[in-house]
Amino acid sequence: MQLVAEKSATKVLGKAPVKAKSKISAKPKMKIRKLKEKIGAEVIGLDLRKPIDAETRYLLNRALVDHVALVIRDQKFKPEQYFNAMMLFGEPMEQDSPQFSVPGAPMLRTISNRNQDSKGNRIKVGLRWHTDHTNQYIPPKYTSLYAVKLPKSGGGNTSVCNMRAAYEALPKSWKKKIDGRRTANVRLGSAVKNVYNTNSLEEQQRLKPKPVFQPLIRTNGDNGTKALYCHPNKMDYIEGYTPEESQDLIDKLVKMTTKDEFIYSHKWQLGDMLIWDDRSSMHQAAFDYDPKEHRLMWRALVRGELPH
Repeated sequence: MQLVAEKSATKVLGKAPVKAKSKISAKPKMKIRKLKEKIGAEVIGLDLRKPIDAETRYLLNRALVDHVALVIRDQKFKPEQYFNAMMLFGEPMEQDSPQFSVPGAPMLRTISNRNQDSKGNRIKVGLRWHTDHTNQYIPPKYTSLYAVKLPKSGGGNTSVCNMRAAYEALPKSWKKKIDGRRTANVRLGSAVKNVYNTNSLEEQQRLKPKPVFQPLIRTNGDNGTKALYCHPNKMDYIEGYTPEESQDLIDKLVKMTTKDEFIYSHKWQLGDMLIWDDRSSMHQAAFDYDPKEHRLMWRALVRGELPH
């Protein structure tokens, strides 16, 4: 079934083109299927290596905002092609760890179970529920992963949680408790209990960056919805709380909000491109696969706007 985009028109996306001009002779037979009631949609019948007309681009962006997470199947990217495909969603953003860049493509990062920190330990990226790069003044709007190599034995799902639906479901007492609060974000928060990447710890100790303040409840610039917005590992504290109290508070909030009805857990297939709206979600990686098998993703980011 083909899903027609809902009328949640946005000031950024604007109106759908009535007659989009294109150099291609026929429009792709793209279908967008809803995956769960409150999160996720799947795109099939679209090859992002080929020219994309304005109407198709509009529908892709709108589906992403509406459904928070979007799976685009059966892609066969080289790094440059993946980079170009991400430009359909906005301006690409620099990565945070240049040492893990895709060879020849510095704007793309490898997410691999073979990446090691300075101590030689394998880095577990995304073990906790989080939103990317909250320590950046202008954090990402969208994050995307593209499957390059997968464990043959399975596992390694990436889960995305609709934090706007989760926020709406919070009791009024909790909303009152957290509305208007800000988080202070650094490379690694001082009260983080488990550190799985000593590079982050070393950078925090060496650079001692000034905190970047972000709203704990963020408004999506495209549709005006509110969502819980946080990266627990990068959060040093919530205004009005100590670092230790802040971590306890976030742990409680995450447990309350990351319910199955709000979560889409993506079981990877080679060629899958998964993209999600960082303004309205948190995500988490599973490490339930054989570590001897290689799991390799390419990650791309789209630059966002100043959170409010």
